[in-house]
Amino acid sequence: MSIEELVPLTNGLSITACSHTFMCDRARITGVSETSVDLAFWIAGTDYVPRLRLARAKLAVETPETVAGIVRRVAARAVCG
Repeated sequence: MSIEELVPLTNGLSITACSHTFMCDRARITGVSETSVDLAFWIAGTDYVPRLRLARAKLAVETPETVAGIVRRVAARAVCG
């Protein structure tokens, strides 16, 4: 998966957390270094803006479904604690 695919994957991604459904929006990708990128996104309807750092090497070999699963877990933890 490429870095350019992260924003379309994250924007509009639905998340179930605490028995509610939320949607990710306004994803921002920032290159932190040559080895990692920072992904931040807003969870619509909340004040939460989770961030996660992904290694470029790991991102290159992961499928979009795997990355979406990671984003869903991070978002659910941000909302539910």
